[in-house]
Amino acid sequence: MHLLSSGRASKVYALSDNRVLRRCSWDLEPEARLMAHLRDQGYPVPEVFRIDGNDMTMERLHGPTLAEDLFAGRVAPPAAAALMLDLLERLHRIPAPDWLPGETRGLDLNGRSVLHLDMHPENIIGTADGPVVIDWTNAAAGDPAVDRAVSWTILAELDPESLPLDPAPLRDPFAHTFSATALDTALRFRDADTGITEAEHARARALAAL
Repeated sequence: MHLLSSGRASKVYALSDNRVLRRCSWDLEPEARLMAHLRDQGYPVPEVFRIDGNDMTMERLHGPTLAEDLFAGRVAPPAAAALMLDLLERLHRIPAPDWLPGETRGLDLNGRSVLHLDMHPENIIGTADGPVVIDWTNAAAGDPAVDRAVSWTILAELDPESLPLDPAPLRDPFAHTFSATALDTALRFRDADTGITEAEHARARALAAL
């Protein structure tokens, strides 16, 4: 197997031109079950072929991430923000199945729409058939405003000095799509992520205070 990518707790290997293996440190069955449900509803997610505990065999996607398109100048930040908001709106029209939890990281998400809770440019792949959303590890049921606020918070955590573009035009279209309550939930949700640095938390909270 050829290693394609590696994250904090998962690795993706190429099995063939049209299949990959995702290997994680947790049981992937709930994630695969949700992806199958969303695919049945017509939402753009990779097809899952096989699930075996911590291993998921699924469709291999060909195309750049939205982040790659942004950094290459092929997509402008406002257009990328519009795409993310459209994908979230389409997702939030799908009622959550009864088995999808409405609480995560000790937080009640106050609703029964499907939430991605990690929608950002690295998790959108531009394929020949259109954008496809990946990485459903954090998904839960809740209030759509919380999902939009989480995306805003992720973008607010970014260090402008380390990026080839200003993240503000990417972030700003989200700013009026959620309430203060939803933003507080989003900030606490991200605070509970041990992979985020104190500097990232501080940037998001400073911008939220504005």
